[in-house]
Amino acid sequence: METRSRLILLPYVILILLLCPFAHAHLDEVHVLVKAGRYAEANKKLEALAESTEEIEVKSWCYYHIGEIYYNYTHQYTKAIEAYNTILNLEEKGLPPEEVYLAIIKKGDVHSRMGNYQDAIQTYDRLIKLAPASHFVHKTGFQKIRDINTALADLREQQRIMIQYKGTPLAAIAQFQIAELYRNPSQLNQPEKAIAEYKSLLEAHPNAIMAPEARWRIAHVRHTVLNESARAMATYRKVIDDYPTSNFAAEALFQMANIHRKAGKYSLAIPVFEKLKQKYPNFWNMHAVLYWTGVCYEKSLNYPKAIEAFETFLHAYLPQLDPGYLGQISMHDKSIPEVSAEIGKKVAQLAEQMAEVELRRLETALADRNFPEALNIARNLIARAPHTPQAKQAAEQLPTLQQLTAIENLREQLQNRELAPIEAARARLQIGTIYERKPLQDYPKAIAAYQEVSKHHADSIHAAEALYRSGLVYTDQLSAPNEAIQAYKWVIETHPNTLQAMMANFQLGELYTSLRRYNEALQAYETTIGYPERDRYLAGGYKDSFADRAQFRIGRVHYDDRRYNEARFAFEEFIQNRTRSPRLAAAYVYLAAINENQGQTAQAAYYYERAEEHLTDNHIQMTMLIEEVSALGNLQTTDSDAVMRSLESKRKQLK
Repeated sequence: METRSRLILLPYVILILLLCPFAHAHLDEVHVLVKAGRYAEANKKLEALAESTEEIEVKSWCYYHIGEIYYNYTHQYTKAIEAYNTILNLEEKGLPPEEVYLAIIKKGDVHSRMGNYQDAIQTYDRLIKLAPASHFVHKTGFQKIRDINTALADLREQQRIMIQYKGTPLAAIAQFQIAELYRNPSQLNQPEKAIAEYKSLLEAHPNAIMAPEARWRIAHVRHTVLNESARAMATYRKVIDDYPTSNFAAEALFQMANIHRKAGKYSLAIPVFEKLKQKYPNFWNMHAVLYWTGVCYEKSLNYPKAIEAFETFLHAYLPQLDPGYLGQISMHDKSIPEVSAEIGKKVAQLAEQMAEVELRRLETALADRNFPEALNIARNLIARAPHTPQAKQAAEQLPTLQQLTAIENLREQLQNRELAPIEAARARLQIGTIYERKPLQDYPKAIAAYQEVSKHHADSIHAAEALYRSGLVYTDQLSAPNEAIQAYKWVIETHPNTLQAMMANFQLGELYTSLRRYNEALQAYETTIGYPERDRYLAGGYKDSFADRAQFRIGRVHYDDRRYNEARFAFEEFIQNRTRSPRLAAAYVYLAAINENQGQTAQAAYYYERAEEHLTDNHIQMTMLIEEVSALGNLQTTDSDAVMRSLESKRKQLK
């Protein structure tokens, strides 16, 4: 929303610069002052410019940035509202509607930041009444009001769960969700309260599975929302010190390096990037690490190292990179070929004989099981001789080497006994998850790693996660249902008040259903519904959860077992109670099939028609329908158009 709003404002900024030749100079001055943290001086510049001009667009532009400084940097929210009100007062003087809309949105956001949600709702309601129904901000106003109301309802539910399950992992999850509601700008938008909730969570549940993320979130909110870089750096360091085996330690290093880089402190950024490359070789954003390392070396005039980093990025990561990730290197407006051409200008020709020598070194390192060394050699070989057969061979091994090196690093920390018990548990769990993922997919070793977690850390929440993941591996990869059932039951018995226990009950229901042990499946699904729901919000206002799936599966189990009356009751109850479910269309299709089987053609046609209404131009409902009704022979397709044709045909035949 923010990006789109600023794009709307762009033509007016250009107009300002044309109308007011000295505005550009003021813009540069303000930018420098804000970057230096001299916010009061920046506001004085903007206020002076606003007073000196009769152009309402210039005035609006000035007060918009004054409001932004109060909102984003000094957190003087009352003054921010005054700035946006000043813009709104210009409406009578002919201010363009788009700037009025933007000021209303920003004013509503400030009210949310202050916790004045009714004022925020009233502000967004003004936007709805003012903007034409065809304008996208009209829909934006409705969305913001719905998001606030939904978040407040979720807040009350999570607070109830915290009280009911005080002292358990479920209470920790609920408190984390409360912090997330406050953090999310599209929900409760109170970053200070989010930080307080994360801190409270860490004090009450220091060993919670989401503790590393909570600490990282505190730093990230201070960094990206409150613009408190110094405090953010201190908290990022604490993430690294307290949770060295967590993925969020890698995220913290990445953010620390970028804070130094954006401040022009390249000599401080480089060692942080290098440490990230060394300690966390399977970091998801490694392509950006390589690119920004090259930028820092280039800015530091260390061209050999810059070329090495750019070449690794160019040849090892860019060819496989999804274009959506180009924003991580500030090139979201470019294509892969354009990025390749731009980076290619920075690199030099390579020596002819290097490829064969480096491949022999790689083979030696692999034979010695020196995976970190093999990984460095493979990266350099790909970068320095990208078009050779040897580089192709190394590129094929690169993902495997990254994962093996990550496992080796974790095992080294375990062997050196450097880790606290909770970190040792997390390390063993992470080893198992790495073995699970592509390209290793070594499932017996994953199971062995998970057994190590249970053996050494039986009372830890990580043991619950390890047992749960073991059940998934036994079910999905090893076709060992008895072992899976045993793993799920052990989760439920040893860690009853956990998210993993709830998910284990659901997976038992899935497993029993596949084995046609329908009564046991029903019991497992009913138990799942008894847990507090962990909602996942989808597009269009839909809300998914394990409870939603479990309640739907109850109807499916009855249907599969030919208990049509019970199935009918289950799906009717589902439709009545789950009005925001993404499975509504699927429930209607099952009701149609039940009525059709029982010769009630008119009712069947009615339900097919209701299903069509929910599916029209609705990707969420269509996706769930295809997933949930695959057991019905006449709908075994993944093509949405074919689904609609089939439903329409069925309805017409019945009528």
